[in-house]
Amino acid sequence: MEEIDLPVEPPKTQSHARQAVVDEEWNVLKELDIEEMPFRFKLSLAPLLEMIKEKSESDNPVESGVGQFVMDHLKDTPELWQPIEDRRQLEQHKDIIDLLMLMVIPPALRRNQLIKVSAPFEMAPIYMTPALEEHIRAKNFKYVINHKPGFTFCSMVISACSFILNTYYGTDLKIGSPLSISISNPETGMERHYKTRLDTDYMRIKKLKPLKPLSQEQINELLSNVYDVELWMKYLPPENFEFQGFTIGTLIDITEEEALSRLKFSLLERNAVVQEEKVSRLEGLIRTFFDIPGLQMGVTAIDYPKEYQVAHQYKIRYDFLAEQQADLLAEDNTGSIYEKACKYREIVLVEDLEKIKQKTPIEEGLLQKGIRSIIVAPLLNKKERIIGLLEIGSPKPYELHSFVELKFRELVSLFSMAVERSRDEIDNQIEAIIREQYTAIHPSVEWKFIETSYNLLEKREVEGKNATAPPIAFRDVHPLYAQADIVSSSDRRNHAIQADLSENLHLLLDLLDVAIGMGRYPLLNQYRAAAERNLKGVLEDFNSNDESRIVSWLKDEIHPVLEDIRNQYPALQAKVRHYFNYIDADLGIVYQERRKYEDSVSMINSTIARYLEDQQEAAQKIVPHYFERYKTDGVEYDIYAGQSLLKTGTFKPMHLRNLRLWQFIDMCEVTRLVEDLQTDLPVPLTTAQLIFTYSNPLSIRFRMDEKQFDVDGAYNVRYEILKKRIDKALIEGTDERLTQAGKVAIVYLQEKDKQEYLEYADYLISEGYITEEIEDLKIGKLQGVQGLRALRFTVKY
Repeated sequence: MEEIDLPVEPPKTQSHARQAVVDEEWNVLKELDIEEMPFRFKLSLAPLLEMIKEKSESDNPVESGVGQFVMDHLKDTPELWQPIEDRRQLEQHKDIIDLLMLMVIPPALRRNQLIKVSAPFEMAPIYMTPALEEHIRAKNFKYVINHKPGFTFCSMVISACSFILNTYYGTDLKIGSPLSISISNPETGMERHYKTRLDTDYMRIKKLKPLKPLSQEQINELLSNVYDVELWMKYLPPENFEFQGFTIGTLIDITEEEALSRLKFSLLERNAVVQEEKVSRLEGLIRTFFDIPGLQMGVTAIDYPKEYQVAHQYKIRYDFLAEQQADLLAEDNTGSIYEKACKYREIVLVEDLEKIKQKTPIEEGLLQKGIRSIIVAPLLNKKERIIGLLEIGSPKPYELHSFVELKFRELVSLFSMAVERSRDEIDNQIEAIIREQYTAIHPSVEWKFIETSYNLLEKREVEGKNATAPPIAFRDVHPLYAQADIVSSSDRRNHAIQADLSENLHLLLDLLDVAIGMGRYPLLNQYRAAAERNLKGVLEDFNSNDESRIVSWLKDEIHPVLEDIRNQYPALQAKVRHYFNYIDADLGIVYQERRKYEDSVSMINSTIARYLEDQQEAAQKIVPHYFERYKTDGVEYDIYAGQSLLKTGTFKPMHLRNLRLWQFIDMCEVTRLVEDLQTDLPVPLTTAQLIFTYSNPLSIRFRMDEKQFDVDGAYNVRYEILKKRIDKALIEGTDERLTQAGKVAIVYLQEKDKQEYLEYADYLISEGYITEEIEDLKIGKLQGVQGLRALRFTVKY
C-alpha cells in the first residue's frame, strides 16, 4: 500500500476556489500510481441529456413533467450536448450542472453518501456530494490506496478493454472497480475502509477506426492473461477508441467487514497472540471493528480448572493486569470477574466497575489502570477446556454495553483458535526439545527401560562403571502402520515458494526502475538485468535450487545496496522503506504464500495429532501397545503390539483385530476431520489415508543413536522397505496414485488379510463410515517390490 497525506486547504467560496482545492486533492490521489491512461476519453453530458429528453417525451406525466422542466433550462446551452473540452464551461453553467446532477444523485443521498461524478477513467470529480467533500477537506487524515504498485493502472486498462469487448465483441464480462481506500486519523489511530462502486450507465464508447476482428481463441487468450496490459492493448489498440460521457463513483463503507477480515487473517499468522507487536496490531483492528477509539484489548493463556494446568508457561500474557497479578485465578481473586467467566463459562459484561460492591484485587487493579467498563470471555479449545481469556475495556463507563457484547461474541471463537494454535506450537517446540535433548519413552514400554536400568545399576555394583546395558528389544510384535498424507504437498509448497519469489522480484524491479532514473549507477542496471533473469526462471522453469540461490542473492547483494541507495537518495527512502516493510523482517524475503501454506499444514497436523492422541488414551486402556507419531506434510504413525510389550496380562488375537478395526475407523474419522477443517485453512489442503497391514510378527530394537525403536533383523527390514515405498505406489497399468483424497487405501500381502478387512468394511458400511464402493486393486511394480494388492474405500461424510 502507498500512503500519502492529502492537502487540507478548506474552500473559500463555492466556485473557483472550491474546484481548485478539489482538483488539487484528487490530482494528488491520481498521481499515487496511476499512469496516464492510454485510451482517449472526453467528458460528455450527452448520455444523460438523451435520457432526460426521452423522459420528457414519456407517457408518464411525472417523468415527462420533470424531463420537460430540465429540457426547458437546457434551451440556451446547446454546447452542453457536445463533449466538454474546456472545464470552465462547468463553472459557467453551474446551476444547470447542479440541476442535471439531481437526475443521477437524488438529494436524499447527498448528505451521507460519498459520491462523485467524473469523466471516464479520471480521478478528479466534476461534482461530488457534500459528504464526500467533507472527507476530502478533513484535516490530518491519511488516505491509503489498498493495492500493490501499478495495480490500479493495470485494472483500469483491463476494465476499459472489457467495456470494448462487451460493447463490440458480444462478451458479457463482469467489470468491477479496482479501487479500495482506507482513511486513517493519526490523532485517534482509527481507520475507515471503503470499496468503490462504479456506475457506467452514462458512458459510451466511440469507434475511431474500423474494428479489428477477434476470434474466440484470441478473446480466450485475453481472459487467460488479465494482467498482461500489453497483450490487451495489442488486440484492442487504444488509439482506435474514445470513451465519452461520465461515471458515478460511490465509496461504500466496509469498515466493520474489513476489520473483521483483517482480524481473521492476522489471527491465522504464526505467533499471532504471542508477539507483542502482533497483539498491538490486533488491538488496533478491534478498535476499528467496534469503532471505539479508546478501546483496549487483553488476551492471556490460562488453564482452568487447576487440574489441567501444565508445568510450563505459554508466553501469552497480555491481559490488563499482567504486570500486577501473577495469577488471575489465585485464591485472593475468588469471585472476580475473571473467575466468574471461567466458573460459569460465560461472557461477563460489567458496564461500570465502580458500581461493583464487593471488589476483589482484580476489580481494584482494573480501576487503577483506568478501566471502567469491561467485557471478559473464556476461550475454549476443541475439547471444551478453558485455555485463555479475552477482554476488552474502556475508560468510559457504559461505553461497553449489550450491543457491543453481541459483536464481541463474533471474535471469541477466532481468538480461541489462535490461542489454541499458539499453545500447540509451544507444546510442539517443547516436545521437540525433549526429543532432541532427552529420550522420549512411550508409557507402554517405560517398564522395560526401568527394568533394564535397574539391572544395569546392579551390574555396575559388581562390574564397575564399564558395565553396559543389554539392548532393549521386543520380539514377535505385530506392526500397524498408517498415514494421512497431504495431497500434492510438494507441488503446493513449490507453488507457494514460486509465488513469493515472483512477488519479491516484481517489488525489486519496481524499486530499481525508480532508482535507475535518479542517477548514473551502472551496478543497478546489472542488478535489474539479473532480477529479470531470475524472475523469468521462477515463472518458466522453477526448481527447488532456485529458492536458496535467489534468497542468498537478495540478502547478500541486493539488500545491502538498497540500504546504501536509501541513504544516498533521500527521494528513494519511501520506496525502499515500502519494500522492506513488505518482506518478512526475519527471513528478509516475501513470505506470504508460504506462511499460508505452512499454517494450513500446521492446522491439519495439529488437528489429526490431537485426535489420534485422544484415541490412543482410550486404546491403551484396552491393551498397552507402543505408539509413535511423526509429523511431516501430514501425519504418520507406527503401532507395535504383542505379548513381549506387556509387563502383565495376555495379548490375544482379539486385541490385534480390535486395533486393526480401530485404526480403520480412525483413518475414516481423520478424513472427515480434514474435510471439516477446509473453511478454516488459509490454503485448502486435503489428505489421502493409507494403512499397511503386515501379518508376520517381527522384532523391534531401541536404537540408542537415534533414540527411537526400529525393526530388528535383516528379514524384518523388508517391512520398512515396503512401508516407505507404498505411499507413492500407482495402480498397475495406470498413472493413478493408490492414495487419493477422501479415501482410505489398505495395502495387504495375504488373502486372509483381505478377507479380514472386508469383514471390517461390512461393519463400517452399516455404521455410515464408508460407502458401499470397494475397490480391489493391484499395485504396480515398485523398486524391489511386486505383487502387492490393496483395498480402497471411499469415506462417507
